[in-house]
Amino acid sequence: MKNPHDTIVHPLITEKTVSTMERDNILTFIVTMDSTKQDILNAVEELYEVEVDKVTTTILSTGKKKAYVKLKEEYPADEVATKIGVF
Repeated sequence: MKNPHDTIVHPLITEKTVSTMERDNILTFIVTMDSTKQDILNAVEELYEVEVDKVTTTILSTGKKKAYVKLKEEYPADEVATKIGVF
């Protein structure tokens, strides 16, 4: 298993990701290119002490990999974002 700190590069915060966070309970991260969905799930659960429902990834035209991490209902994404210092 990969070190969680080697998987997640940083949280991504834009107007769009904030509205997704509030509407769909999804956190958005930039992750390393070699990270699998399972690596991302494990890293988020370990680092932020939450339970993940689903991970979706996409590769950006800039060559970076973006991960959308949907949290289970009992873990509000905005509270997690506040705890990790995004707001």
